[in-house]
Amino acid sequence: MIETPIEQSQRQAGCIDIAKAVAASIAPAWPLDQSVAVNPWWPQRQQTIERTFAEQTVILGETPLMDKAYYRAHWGKQIQPQHLAAAMAELQSPLTTQQLLAALDGADTRNDLRWHTLAMLMDEQVPSKQGHSWAQEIVQQVSQFIALYHQYPERFDAEGKNGEHLFQSWREVVCLDKGIKTLLGVDLLQYFRALPTDINGFFEVVGENWQPHWKNPQGAWAFIRASQHQLSGWSGWQSWLDWQAGLADKHIEVPHALGLTAILLAWDTVLMKWLADNNAKAAAQIYQTVERQVDNIETLYHQAQQQQAPLWVWQRAFELSVHQPWMDKVKAAVAVAEHERPALQAVFCIDVRSEVFRRALEAQSAEIETLGFAGFFGIPIAYQTQDNSLLRPQLPGLLAPSLLAKATQQQPQRFLRLTQLGWQNSLSKPSSTLGMVEAGGLLKLVSLFKRVIARQGSENPVNRDLRGNEQWQLSRDQTPLSVADKAELCAGILKAMGIDKRLAKVVLLAGHGSQTCNNHTSSSLDCGACGGQTGEVNVKVLASLLNDPQVRSAMAQFAVAVPEDTVFYAAMHNTTTDQLTVFDGPEASWRQWLFAASQQARGERADQFAEPAPTAAKMQRFFHQRATDWAQMRPEWGLCNNAGVFIAPRRLTRSLDFAGRAFLHEYNPELDPQFGQLEKIMTAPLLVMNWINLQYYASVTSPEKYGSGNKLLHNVVGGHIGVFEGNGGDLRIGLSKQSVHDGNAYRHQPVRLSAFIQAPQYAIDDILARHQDVAALVNNGWLLLYQLDQTQQISRYQNGRWLAQ
Repeated sequence: MIETPIEQSQRQAGCIDIAKAVAASIAPAWPLDQSVAVNPWWPQRQQTIERTFAEQTVILGETPLMDKAYYRAHWGKQIQPQHLAAAMAELQSPLTTQQLLAALDGADTRNDLRWHTLAMLMDEQVPSKQGHSWAQEIVQQVSQFIALYHQYPERFDAEGKNGEHLFQSWREVVCLDKGIKTLLGVDLLQYFRALPTDINGFFEVVGENWQPHWKNPQGAWAFIRASQHQLSGWSGWQSWLDWQAGLADKHIEVPHALGLTAILLAWDTVLMKWLADNNAKAAAQIYQTVERQVDNIETLYHQAQQQQAPLWVWQRAFELSVHQPWMDKVKAAVAVAEHERPALQAVFCIDVRSEVFRRALEAQSAEIETLGFAGFFGIPIAYQTQDNSLLRPQLPGLLAPSLLAKATQQQPQRFLRLTQLGWQNSLSKPSSTLGMVEAGGLLKLVSLFKRVIARQGSENPVNRDLRGNEQWQLSRDQTPLSVADKAELCAGILKAMGIDKRLAKVVLLAGHGSQTCNNHTSSSLDCGACGGQTGEVNVKVLASLLNDPQVRSAMAQFAVAVPEDTVFYAAMHNTTTDQLTVFDGPEASWRQWLFAASQQARGERADQFAEPAPTAAKMQRFFHQRATDWAQMRPEWGLCNNAGVFIAPRRLTRSLDFAGRAFLHEYNPELDPQFGQLEKIMTAPLLVMNWINLQYYASVTSPEKYGSGNKLLHNVVGGHIGVFEGNGGDLRIGLSKQSVHDGNAYRHQPVRLSAFIQAPQYAIDDILARHQDVAALVNNGWLLLYQLDQTQQISRYQNGRWLAQ
């Protein structure tokens, strides 16, 4: 049947539209030096988690639920009959307890449903004469090219270019790649050379070759998505480039991610053209298999959901085994009375690691008050060194910086400093090549000596450069902030913290960061709310503003009066050693509280390492050694075991122990009559916590796709882009196995985040109605939502209704 021009146009447009949708379905992956946790299913938030996991089971062959043995091992121990019964009732499961137990003993049939990419079909039906896998060659060839493209952009004139340029550059290279024939035994270069150079012309060719075999858009989407996920790591990097452009309000005609989609479809198209010319029978068989998969795609999804239905009951029971005891404690908790003016207030990041330290600090005196606040402390800045040599964001990856904080003091040049930052950084990271070590000579020898003998760890050279800087130049759109601008910013932050009317004499602004040695993934242990950096810049900038007499005076016009005797101190919580450093703080009695809190927090955390530490000195030495040991694969467990968030006054949860599993964000509905602060929390910090939670979740349940594998095998790509596991393959994303597993068992229990909010139900409903992203996470099962009323009774949100618990 001959197509009309209109039908041909619709078909061609449909192909590129589907490809764009697939390219947009990949979550961004941040670089190593700005590593922030990412929800890998963020682009799928508008559909249910059950549907998304079923699709992944089919397209990728991985089910993002734990295997049956994991739930079986927890049955009767952590998962009790009441948890399973509650899960059955909540999910309205028709299965009995015996059927659910029997389901854990059944065979694993996930791979029976798996989609086969063209390369997989070629490996099965037309293995290469050289014995080399078609699938492996695609991954290796494309991955190595993209690594070179981004590591040496000047060679490709790639700076500022889009996805079409990526495709065109790849086409130029692949048309000269004679190694393909060596590895596969066939000459494909003439087929690559026949591909159009422009992206629109290329997708016309893709449509002509594949659209007749894609009988429905859902099947076409599955075909392209399965092809895209051959390099899901690099797809994440390309998506990050698009994300950054979006934050900067830059329009990209051809998205970076679409360029990679085109490259992978080009391989599919070339292979089928070659096969049709050389083995028509095999080509026909593969086309039939593709058509059968396309025709049956919805059936495959449905079967996957049916198979996973019992596991979802077990997953929910597992989650309830964590959260039901919390709910029981909250209902029985007695709120702690607040002091009219506490002796010390310490504001920490909501990071779960601060929960342990906050409890320890509060235990030192009833006059101490701790609060939880987003770790960038409401300062939406990018930090710039005094000499303009570096600019880095210091806020959540969801946001674009609106302010520039520039250091006004530059550290003195040190002997053999060489380049401002790059040389030292290259010598301090595991990405150091033998050539760099040899070139470093005596400089590197000194560094090695300090690490091995003196047990001195490496430090981010950027952070070292900002030490001693007391003044900051703050600007917006290259215009310095006025005193009124600064006062408005500070007043808004203190109001959001809920302490604008009752400030203590001493207020600590405690950012946090990790201390590790020889760790190229160190930024993943720093503050995600600060863009994968420590919070040092943010707390120093905010403290300097709040201590500025002119700013304080101007804050009166924004209804905030800071007492004359109140002093704000910038501080840093070292999450590896639990040491709290106060910058420029006086020798005061309250420092003894901080020292004692550090000892108590170390004592609690020592248990997770199965390390008997009978004395405070031994505990301190033990954690210091972990921080400075350059062979330590597990310096700290980061945000492992995060499971919930409480958006409520601290007086409600102060008496409760969440064992470092809960984010604690200060919120008092009595101080927020219009619920504007609640809206900000639910639309920014809550999303960041969702990203953290689901990155840890995915790194445990889908480690092959969303984890970065074995740290011992990592090789850094492009200095900061990401890592290969070994010397090639796809770019690995997510957390390494060592970050979530101790060698015997998982340190992170994969449960979805439960948000407990003390606010009226109608206020929460109104925010959900006005913010689609938050509503999608809640309504589609990516985030579990609970409401606390003033009597501490709890209701769960489900399908637009509140159900008493």
